[in-house]
Amino acid sequence: MKNFSRRGFLCLSLSALMTSFVSCIIAAETGDEWCFGVIPDTQWNSEAAPFHGTAVHVIDAINKEMIRRKVDFIIQVGDLVERSSELSFQTRAACNQPLEEAGIKYYPLRGNHDSADRDAVRQFKAAFPNLPGNEGCGGSSPDLPGMQGMTYSFTHKGGKFVLLDIFPVYDDGTSQGKAWSISEQQPWITEQLQADDHRFAMVFSHKNLLGQNHKDNLFGSGSDQNAPQDVQNAFYASLHDNGVKHFMSGHDHIYHRSDITSPDGQSQVRQIICGSAAHKFYTPQPPFMDRETKLAQELNRIGFLIVRVNQEGVQAEYYSTEPFGKEPFSPQWEIRDTFGYEFVVRD
Repeated sequence: MKNFSRRGFLCLSLSALMTSFVSCIIAAETGDEWCFGVIPDTQWNSEAAPFHGTAVHVIDAINKEMIRRKVDFIIQVGDLVERSSELSFQTRAACNQPLEEAGIKYYPLRGNHDSADRDAVRQFKAAFPNLPGNEGCGGSSPDLPGMQGMTYSFTHKGGKFVLLDIFPVYDDGTSQGKAWSISEQQPWITEQLQADDHRFAMVFSHKNLLGQNHKDNLFGSGSDQNAPQDVQNAFYASLHDNGVKHFMSGHDHIYHRSDITSPDGQSQVRQIICGSAAHKFYTPQPPFMDRETKLAQELNRIGFLIVRVNQEGVQAEYYSTEPFGKEPFSPQWEIRDTFGYEFVVRD
């Protein structure tokens, strides 16, 4: 990936000329400022109608904000529902009708709650049939059985967005299948980030790099100490070396922003755990790792993110509101954190 625009320099070779030409096209496509939204976990503790395991009232309130802010698309970082089923996924998908009417695309990831049913992949694909990586839908998925439209990437106005699924998949719908590890997906991840089809890239998953409450993470079900260090080092290096500044995840139901260094100390990535969009909240629990530097944290509030992109760089805003009891959900959204970076320009 070339994480910068090239302006005002002499191209001395055909290769350099073509690279510059591609970068100019990407820069032109970005145009004026645009934005996208990120929604954290929405599983709900009621299987009764109208919820069916998903926080429809919270989703509706966030969707209204997304439409009002004219986002281009929304990414959700997993745990769409309390327990995967055909009804719960269809209920979650039905919440997106106002987005569709407003021309806003929705890109979901599965979380651990979305992989509980043996037919979870079939149910997920039936509810969300037009995701990148599926045949005829554009984008890309790893060349691994069952992964089409599960782990996937897409490009939009100069940005590349890589969404990672690490939960069991299957081909024929008769077995739970296998969970493709990050190490098995790593060649595809690096290929996506090294491509010259974007100006900047962001990576998303449900599980964290390092959790504040949950200690299972992107690399394994145990604590970080048990996660293979070579796998972690390769993943961090892939993001760091290709200019990926932000990694976003869910799972922890805590809003948390931090800088994390790879186990070998050679790479660094900024992690954003996106909080909660439902009733469930957690609190940080040890052990905490010395290679993580906390930058911001908020507990026990319902939130979402808006990420703005323009010619100069990327700026993210985290909004949240107080949780609620039995009363109707009437959020008072407040901006609680901002962060971002400027694009590097090489002359």
